[in-house]
Amino acid sequence: MTDLTGTRKKRDGTADLLKGFAVLFMMQVHLMEQFVSPDTSASLIGKVSMFLGGPPCAPVFLAAMGYFLVSSSKPLIYFLKRGLLLFLGGILLNIARSANLLVQIMNGTIVLDPWFFILGADILTLAGLSLVMTGLLRMIFKSKAWLYFLTALGVAAMGPFSGNIGSHGTGAAYIIAFLWGNAAWSYFPVFPWFAYVLAGYAFRLFLIKVPPAKKPDVQKQPGYFIPLWIGVMITIPYAARVSQNLEGIGGYYHHGILFFGWIVLFLLSYLTWMKLVDNAYGDHRFFRIIKWIGEKVTTLYVIQWLIIGNLATWLFRTQDLFQFAAWYIFITLTTLALGLLVDKFRKVVRPAGSSGMS
Repeated sequence: MTDLTGTRKKRDGTADLLKGFAVLFMMQVHLMEQFVSPDTSASLIGKVSMFLGGPPCAPVFLAAMGYFLVSSSKPLIYFLKRGLLLFLGGILLNIARSANLLVQIMNGTIVLDPWFFILGADILTLAGLSLVMTGLLRMIFKSKAWLYFLTALGVAAMGPFSGNIGSHGTGAAYIIAFLWGNAAWSYFPVFPWFAYVLAGYAFRLFLIKVPPAKKPDVQKQPGYFIPLWIGVMITIPYAARVSQNLEGIGGYYHHGILFFGWIVLFLLSYLTWMKLVDNAYGDHRFFRIIKWIGEKVTTLYVIQWLIIGNLATWLFRTQDLFQFAAWYIFITLTTLALGLLVDKFRKVVRPAGSSGMS
C-alpha cells in the first residue's frame, strides 16, 4: 500500500479510522452545500453538518498527508512530478464533476463563467502544490521539526492578510486563487491550508525524536489528555461559527492563525480518542469498514464528487432534510460499491508489488 508520495507503508489503523470518518463527513457536507435549500442548511442539523464537514474533515486529510510524507525517501524530482500530476488531476476532476453544468453552459442553457468551475482551488490541487513545496522545504529544513511548525504558523497567519493581494477580475485571479485570496472559487488555497500539511509533518518528526519512554500513552495515562479534551469541547461553539461561514476572509476557507490553533488542538484531541477506539474496537466489522474507506480515500473522494457534482446541476439547493438523508444513504452506498469495484479491477490489472495511490 502506498501514500500520496507513492511510498510503501504499513497501514496505520488509527490514521485509517480518522480518514474513513472524514470521507463520510465530507460526503454529507458536500450534499448539504450542493443539494439542500438555504433555509434547511441554516437549521440546527445544517449547522451540525457544516461543523462535521469542517474540522474533522479536510484538516485530517492534510495533516495525515504531512505525517506520512516524513517516511518518504523519494528525491525532490519525484515530489515535483507527483505534485504536478496531483494538481492536474484536481483540474481534471473539476471538469469531470462539473461536466453536466459545463455542457449546459456551452449550450447557452445556463449563463455562468465556466472557468469558475474548471479552475476551482480544491483539495486535490492543494495536495499537489503541497507536495511540491514540502519537497523543496525538506532540502532546507531537513528533519528540524520546529522549522516546519514555525512555517506552518506563518502560513496560517498570512491567510487573512493575503485576501486582497492579486488581480481579481482578471485572468491572473484564477491562478492566484490556488495560492491565496478570497475569490469564491478558492476553497483550499495554499494560505492557510498548507499549514496543516506542515503541522502533520512536524508532529511526525517530533514523535520520532521523543524517546518512547517519554511519549504520553493515552491508554496508560488518559488523565494526561483530560485538560485537552475539556478545552476543545468548551470551545466548539467558536469553531462551529467559523465552520459555518464559508465566504470571505476569516471564514472556514480563509481562516487565520486563531482557528488554525484551535484545529491543531482539536486534531490532537481527536487523534487520542480515535486511538482509544482503535485499540478497543478496531477489529469490529464496522470499524474495519471505516478503515477500508480511509485506505481508499482518494478513489472514494473522486467517485463521490463525480456523482454529487453532476447531480447538483439539477438539484442545486432544492432539497429538504428528508431528501438530504435519502441522498446521503444512496450516494454513500453507491460510492462505496463503485470504490469496491475499482479496487477489484486494480488488483486484476495491476501487477503484484506495483505502486499506486488508493
